[in-house]
Amino acid sequence: MKRRYIVLSLSLVLALALAVPALGGPSNPIASTSASVKQIAVKALKKAKVAQKTANTALGVANSAQGAANDAKGDVNKVQKEVKTAQTTADAAKGAAATAQSAADAAKAAADAAQATANTKLGETFTEFGDGSGNSTTSGLDFVECPGDSEVTGGGYTTGGTGANQAVPVFTAAYGDAWLASLERIPGQAGTWSVQAIVTCAQ
Repeated sequence: MKRRYIVLSLSLVLALALAVPALGGPSNPIASTSASVKQIAVKALKKAKVAQKTANTALGVANSAQGAANDAKGDVNKVQKEVKTAQTTADAAKGAAATAQSAADAAKAAADAAQATANTKLGETFTEFGDGSGNSTTSGLDFVECPGDSEVTGGGYTTGGTGANQAVPVFTAAYGDAWLASLERIPGQAGTWSVQAIVTCAQ
């Protein structure tokens, strides 16, 4: 019986020693494990805070990059709109140029046709000269006719003699199927001069 009490007493002392390290017993393994877990948790928390700070910084950089991308997209849209407007203007100008070219081609074709018609109607042209006349005092008159059934298409005159540069035209134009040239001397001038009518005819 005595031994039983002694064994129980020793067991109680041993249990207290294990529970309370200050009594001289060995360290409590459960308490040591709890302390290690707490330290690991503290370290993990610090690392988590550092990671969170890094993530916040990265998020700020990403937001800035997104803002820059949005601005760049706006600039690109603006440039694309300007390019589209310029292309529309260029297309309109090209269309106007094509229309003008078509009008010019049509006008040239009409001119060529008119010239061909005129050539067909007029045929060959030739020039006839008058006999010429002169007057030593005041005026000179000459005319020349187109022969046969030819028609007048133009005409003029020429002067000669010592006073040729002292005469001025009074009338020079077609008259019927002839060309008439009438000139007068400048008052106060002297010398013998002559006028000769010229006519251009066409069959």
